[in-house]
This record gives sequence, C-alpha cells and structure tokens, in this order.
Amino acid sequence: MNYIVLDLEFNQPYNFKTGEKTVLVPECPFEIIQIGAVKLNEKFEISDKFNFLVKPQLYKRIHPIVEKLTGLTEESFKNAKTFNAAFEAFCAFLGKEEYILCSWGPDDIKYLFKNILYYNCDHTRINKLYINTQLYASKALNFQNGNSIGLKTAVEALGIEETSTYHDALNDAWYTALIFGQVHPDIITPSVFRVEDIMPKKVISTKMNTRALLDYFEKSLERKLTAEEAAMIRTAYKFGKNRTFEKQPKI
Repeated sequence: MNYIVLDLEFNQPYNFKTGEKTVLVPECPFEIIQIGAVKLNEKFEISDKFNFLVKPQLYKRIHPIVEKLTGLTEESFKNAKTFNAAFEAFCAFLGKEEYILCSWGPDDIKYLFKNILYYNCDHTRINKLYINTQLYASKALNFQNGNSIGLKTAVEALGIEETSTYHDALNDAWYTALIFGQVHPDIITPSVFRVEDIMPKKVISTKMNTRALLDYFEKSLERKLTAEEAAMIRTAYKFGKNRTFEKQPKI
C-alpha cells in the first residue's frame, strides 16, 4: 500500500483593469496551476515525487495574491502544459499499486476532482480513498482544543527541518509527507470522496402541455373555453408551477 501525499496550487479570477472582465466559472472556481505529490511506501518512507506546472486556461492571468504567495507569474507558465496532460502524467505517477490519497485539509481533494470533471478527464482512474492529514496532526499535537493546525506550525512543532519555501505544491506535499510519517495512527481509516456530490446538477426543462390543460377544463365545464379564459388558465398554471405566491412560514 502506497500513500500519495498531494498538494495543489490554484488560480482564481481577478478583475484586472484591462477592459476584459474575468468571469468566475462555477463548475471550476479554483483552477489548478501546480500539482505536487510525494509517494510514501507502507513504511512511510518517501519513494518518489511529482511536480507539474499546469497552464491556466480558465483564468489566464495570475491573481495578484496567488502570484505573491507562490512566486508564480505568467512567465512561469510559458512552456507549461494543459491540465489534461498533467492528469495523464499524474495517473502514470500513481502507478498500478494500491494507494490512498493524502492532503493537508479536505479542499485539495475536492478541487482536484472538480478540475478533473471540468476538463472531462476520467475520474474513475483516481482512487477515491483519502486521508486529511491535517486532522491527524491537529489531534496528535493537541492543537487548540481540536482546531485545525497550520502546515508551518505543525512542521515547527514536530521539529522538522525547514529546507524549502511554503506555498509551492511539491514543497508543501513534502512537508505534509514528513508530518504524516510522524503523526499517523496505528490504524488508518480513510474516508471516501463522493464525486457525485460535486457533479453539476442537471436542470430538467419541462414544457406545458397546453392542449391537455385546456381540454381538462373544457371537459369539466362541458363547453369550449373563451380566449380570455384560456389565457387566464395558462397564466394561473405558470404561477402555481413556479410557486410565485407561496407564503413563507414564519420562523
């Protein structure tokens, strides 16, 4: 059994004053721009690493805060490849042995799959078992009555040598792997990520069967409806269907 310790860096939309408005894409609000990962064997020893810069395609300009934190600029992605290429490379890195994904907090796993779905990659190629390493560290270090501990704070508390900068996907994955090696419990129970929970909800559009609706009233009245009556019935049906005048319960 391997553990794939994953960290991601994201870009977000930012309204630069250039006349071109950057619009948030609800299906992918955080676009992955770097994937870093470290592979641990069953003894929690580092056996391999993965680092991939991903060319921004949704939010092509780097958000100023992202640039400040990561040091990544538009020039950094001059020769970068697309997410689809990164996905293929990451799947190759995962290998054929059984593994569990690990991350610092739950967000990286969630937005990994959001990007996978958005770019129409095959999510079934990624194992859905995952571990939130941050929870293990918070518990092991008795951090503030169970609150989540920060990565740098955990590194310092465990006496891990800080040899690399933070907010780099590979570096943060490396630190997370070293932390996991120290704080993991004897029995590890992974969670299961439900991809269906983040899939876009399908909106089913229905059309009114006007003839059937009017036939119903004409049968009841045993006569033809006037044009005014038919218009009123259609309007009333639409209001009722949309619950336009429904009273809200008092809270």
